[in-house]
Amino acid sequence: MNTNRSTAPFRYLTNLEDSFRLIRVVAIGIMILSVAFAAGVAWWAFDAVEKSREKIYVLDGSKSLTLALAQDMNVNRQAEAKDHIRAFHRLFFNLDPDETAIDAHIREAAYYGDASVMRLYSDLREKGYFSQLIQGNVIQKVEVDSIALTGSQSPFTIRTYARQLLVRANTITTRRLVTECNLIDIDRSDNNSHGFMIERLKVLENLDLETITRD
Repeated sequence: MNTNRSTAPFRYLTNLEDSFRLIRVVAIGIMILSVAFAAGVAWWAFDAVEKSREKIYVLDGSKSLTLALAQDMNVNRQAEAKDHIRAFHRLFFNLDPDETAIDAHIREAAYYGDASVMRLYSDLREKGYFSQLIQGNVIQKVEVDSIALTGSQSPFTIRTYARQLLVRANTITTRRLVTECNLIDIDRSDNNSHGFMIERLKVLENLDLETITRD
């Protein structure tokens, strides 16, 4: 009996030391897990912020928001180049028989290219092309069929294959339109959201394909 009583305090101390050791292990484990969790949250937050910085929103002509990646512009540069060309052709070749409307379209199209755009406009004007549209009450529309792009980055060489529709009161004439130009990078602006400039624009082909009578 005396022996058990003399050893009891030692057993109590041993159990107490084991308990403290267990508490320390648990506390250290909790600290490690907390640090790991905090590091994970910090990494997730940093990654989310970086991804958000890679995205910008550009307001296009149809008043819709288009998502663009800002970090690596070359990823979608070819697609932007083709869209720039389509937009230019719509502005330059979609014409109503109204001098004010024609002038407004040409002024906007001029932001898409260099002096070669205005030279083409001047040549057509001197030949009386726009006067004929107005006097004949002709509506001109363009439909881009395909765009052949050479090069993986600016400067690009572009050849555009399209159809022109000349809508008159009694007939519709379809023309084959082929244009060629170079495309170089410039700073983006409100008037040129793609950041491209058309150079050395020329019409390679503009031939009548057919004329049909309207019902």
